[in-house]
Amino acid sequence: MRKKAGRTPFWFREPFSEGLEVAYLCDQLIYSGRTHYQQVDIVDTRVHGRMLFLDRIGQSCEKDEFIYHEMLVHPALFSHPRPQSVLVIGGATGASLREILRHPSVERVVMADIDGELTDICKHYLPRWHRGSFQDSRLELVIEDGRKYVENCLESFDCMVIDLSDPIEGGPAMHLFTIEFYEALRNRLNSGGVITFQGEAISPQDLELHARMTNTLKRVFPVVCPYPYTLYSYHRPDAHILATENTDWSFSLFLTRVDKAALPTRYFCPEIARGMFFLPRYLIEAYDTHTDILTDNHLAFEQKPMEKIVHAHL
Repeated sequence: MRKKAGRTPFWFREPFSEGLEVAYLCDQLIYSGRTHYQQVDIVDTRVHGRMLFLDRIGQSCEKDEFIYHEMLVHPALFSHPRPQSVLVIGGATGASLREILRHPSVERVVMADIDGELTDICKHYLPRWHRGSFQDSRLELVIEDGRKYVENCLESFDCMVIDLSDPIEGGPAMHLFTIEFYEALRNRLNSGGVITFQGEAISPQDLELHARMTNTLKRVFPVVCPYPYTLYSYHRPDAHILATENTDWSFSLFLTRVDKAALPTRYFCPEIARGMFFLPRYLIEAYDTHTDILTDNHLAFEQKPMEKIVHAHL
């Protein structure tokens, strides 16, 4: 790996989708280098503050990451009466870990991430994300492929948070979006356990992967509930997905726990929770249209090949 630093203003360009590129005016390049698995860039932007890019794709920004992480973590933990053990797959920034550790009932967190170099980079350059969470005594950090960890571990968990980057071709998350992985996760859930997944884009232009993820999860779990959110830095609406084997999962009990909690969140709150599972009609229709199941042998979504990304430049 190598790092660079510079203070001359520049534009960082992200290939957003076919025919569309997003440019960020930056004041400083904080870090640029390649781990064993992916290109990592951290820049200080004029609009979004500090931003993390993996393989030139924007992952998280200082100004609104709290929305993403609060919406990913708290629906899972408030769906459980007393979550004590939590598994995180991915989540190298430590921000999901930060939100999990706000819950006083949590006694143990295992975080499995394949890219230990990325985790170290985030520890050093993204302190506002993790806020010291990596030093919490309740954490066991495992540097290992998340799927291999799940398939080989003997421990079960009350909640799981699947905080993954996009499944680009050749990237580390490719086979963490398949029915085989979802079945492995189910086998490591305690009774009444709940999982939340980073559920990808839900804009009308780019919703196929989300729809197929949802339909694949429905083959594994009897209760699957997508829920939308919007980040200015993502330039589109996205969704997370809640899944559980608990057919007695209760929305009213979920709301009661949210109402009683006194967590110092900035976005997720009782008012957001009451309407969080309402979906637009076009998205509901997409679940009936994009029905291909994601499997190890048939990922069935339009991948973003690495060779289409390398033209992006500082």
